[in-house]
Amino acid sequence: MTTEDVKKVKDKEVRKQVVIPLLQHIGTVCEPIVDKKTDVLVGQKIGEGNDEFSVPVHSSTAGHVVAIEERPHPVCGSVPSVIIESNETNDTIEFKTSKNPSKEYIISALKDSGVVELNGYSLYNMLTSEKLIDTVLINLSFSGDVSSNCAPENITSIIEGMNLLIKASDAQQGAFIIQKDDRQLISAIESGLFEEADIEIFTVEQNYSPSMANLLTYEITGMQIPNTCTPLDAGVLLSSAGSALAVRKAVLEGIPQITVNVTVTGAVHNPGVKNVRIGTSIKEVIDSCGGYSGEPGKIIMNGIFSGTALSTDEVPVIKSTSHIIVQSSDEVLHEIPGPCIQCARCVDVCPANILPGRIASFADMGMHDECFKLHVNSCVECGLCVYVCPSSRHILQLIKYSKTVLQQLLKYEDEQRSSGCLSCDAPCLASTPFISNGGIL
Repeated sequence: MTTEDVKKVKDKEVRKQVVIPLLQHIGTVCEPIVDKKTDVLVGQKIGEGNDEFSVPVHSSTAGHVVAIEERPHPVCGSVPSVIIESNETNDTIEFKTSKNPSKEYIISALKDSGVVELNGYSLYNMLTSEKLIDTVLINLSFSGDVSSNCAPENITSIIEGMNLLIKASDAQQGAFIIQKDDRQLISAIESGLFEEADIEIFTVEQNYSPSMANLLTYEITGMQIPNTCTPLDAGVLLSSAGSALAVRKAVLEGIPQITVNVTVTGAVHNPGVKNVRIGTSIKEVIDSCGGYSGEPGKIIMNGIFSGTALSTDEVPVIKSTSHIIVQSSDEVLHEIPGPCIQCARCVDVCPANILPGRIASFADMGMHDECFKLHVNSCVECGLCVYVCPSSRHILQLIKYSKTVLQQLLKYEDEQRSSGCLSCDAPCLASTPFISNGGIL
């Protein structure tokens, strides 16, 4: 046996697997529609939602199903997942293309393709809600989304995605929201919009994460939105660069959401942007960037302030993954938090105008009823309170803990008004309203 033959045997023995969670959206876990040992193609539907909030899940690789079982999820503990072993052929289903789609075709394509926003909401459900949509906004101020998806070669596709959303929603106008100091992106969008009379550009001072959707809508439109509502209640469809690209691909090329662009930064040898198949492990993505440079101390998904610290690098990339940050063991802070000194810095920087330090103190004492009275659910989890705290208090972690406890205590009696998602071990990143005694809290 030659060296080449040995290499081929080893390659077969370690064929890559993808672990595709059946929960990548706001809603209930999808039901698998494939069985163990089933052969699947790239783009084939493998999971179907069973309520109005869920979206289908598709295979990102060609191969055969080796297991359907609980696997670690980057956000929700462990969820049922479909494990597929690649056959290395990249065979696909037949994708249906379109050059001039109608409104009905766009909506149907989004239903079948399973496109979700960075906060987990289904674009199809947003478009088919009974809310009247007047404006489509695409948030290009979130750094993780911009670095991953706003390369110069993607600008035209993002604008096409915006136009498809405007057509599908019957909106009268659209706008791109860009950070004021990002002159290169502003110039690129301006160049692409030279014939688009109904699409404008607005600039903002700060970085708006997906959880800050209501605050961003208020800054642009002047309409205040309570935390129990969404921008749709103000007639605004708020999307992202990654979703605009996914919309364009789903509608014009017929390709479901099976890949995402992910920026990898921090303690890796070759930081950069990678186009990653859904279900690929975080470790594989990091290995594609040359691996860890030194001993990793922490891995954070989707933002240094508002992101999620991962317990392991074996969790998969999901539809809402846009940024992976690796911190070395030397970079991870191990400071012992001190007492609150009543400086009110956390209050000064809080975009939701709540009292983060006071809420954290009540949460630390287990007084979650007091946290509720202080509007803990209005927290958008931006992380600014932690950044400015001179006592290094774990303010955001305590607020998230209180949200978790309240979520477990409150009863979801009106299922028609809740998302139906009860699978999270942590508070819903999309801040889905709590339901108690038939009313939104």
